[in-house]
Amino acid sequence: MRRHRIPVSAGDAAELGLETVVREGLDAPAVVAHEVVVVFAGRVGPLEAGNAVAEVDPLHQAGVEEALEGAVHAREPHPFALGAEALVHLLDGEAAVLAADEVDDQLARSARAAARGTKPLERLVGPRPHDDNDNRSQSPATVRRVRALLLLAAAALVLGGCGAGNDEPARPTVVAALYPLAWAAENVAGARYEVIDVTPPGAEPHDVEISPSEVETIRDADLVVHVGGGFQPAVEDAVDARDGPSLDLLGDEGDPHVWLDPAGFAAAAVELGRALARPEAGRRLAERLRRLDRQYAAGLERCERRVVVTSHAAFGRLADRYGLTQVSLAGRSPEAEPGPQTIERLVDDVRASGATAVFTEPLVSDRLARTVAREAGVEVATLDPVEGLSEDRIEAGDDYLDVMRDNLAALREALGCP
Repeated sequence: MRRHRIPVSAGDAAELGLETVVREGLDAPAVVAHEVVVVFAGRVGPLEAGNAVAEVDPLHQAGVEEALEGAVHAREPHPFALGAEALVHLLDGEAAVLAADEVDDQLARSARAAARGTKPLERLVGPRPHDDNDNRSQSPATVRRVRALLLLAAAALVLGGCGAGNDEPARPTVVAALYPLAWAAENVAGARYEVIDVTPPGAEPHDVEISPSEVETIRDADLVVHVGGGFQPAVEDAVDARDGPSLDLLGDEGDPHVWLDPAGFAAAAVELGRALARPEAGRRLAERLRRLDRQYAAGLERCERRVVVTSHAAFGRLADRYGLTQVSLAGRSPEAEPGPQTIERLVDDVRASGATAVFTEPLVSDRLARTVAREAGVEVATLDPVEGLSEDRIEAGDDYLDVMRDNLAALREALGCP
């Protein structure tokens, strides 16, 4: 060391005597030596400090600004060091360096950053009883620490995974057959229940088909709210196959469009509140619907005309409630199109009624309504049966009450109400 003018600290002077004894870094004297210098017999070049790497624990890698200690020759002392390298990396994760594998500053920084993240777990395992540079003597302890850290990390992941999703208990499920029933259920049930509408947004509910998973959802629901009378056959079949409670809002009348009569829908809200053990919420919704009923009664009380021509027979309850007459171009299913002779008769009925508009609806084809209106010489307007919300309504953030108020405005204009 002195011959090659490499400075050493005063405290290392006592250890320099080992330089004449230690020939290989893996010999027995090297195991107990604090610092080892490889000395070769014969004529060799100067020691090379430029490619030296400190033997440090991976939890304490050196940064760019830290000085490296213990310069060694660039070559490994034994040929089998190449095979040992992989084992060292696998078990210890130590920064052993081969001639073909130089460690740059960036890797050292990454290792040091990782070490900071593992420090809290390292303290749980136990203190380090040896010096950072004594890699070979501390290797078994390092392996034990790494294994312990991995076990702790795995246990934390397993416990975290088992606890995920269990913070909140599963809510009871209410399945609604179509939008207006889902709207009523959400207003009555509140956040205590999960409400599922089996009719997709923007879909026409009369001929809706349900998937096997939706059949299972209906079967497992805590409550199913629907209307019978063949309005949605697939839903009714799934309801008949379940054992749990179901609420059929059809009532005594044959027309399933109960929600188009606000007063009748208010009675259904009270019944829904009892079924969900939330009677007060049911009564609050019923009062909102009765207020809507009063608006309809006042708005349609004095009108020049009393006939409403609709695409299909969905508005019978509404017409009966407010003293109107419904003339429908099709039956209770909007998909049932009449033949040429029936269309001719419908045109005559529209002319005889004195109606000024034929009402179409958002979720079905308006071809028949436009044909009859054109032949009868009247306008085409929109009256929504609120069986589902159109995409435009959904994007606007509208709900059942918004659509019903727009229906009232359309009726007043078409019927000539002051």
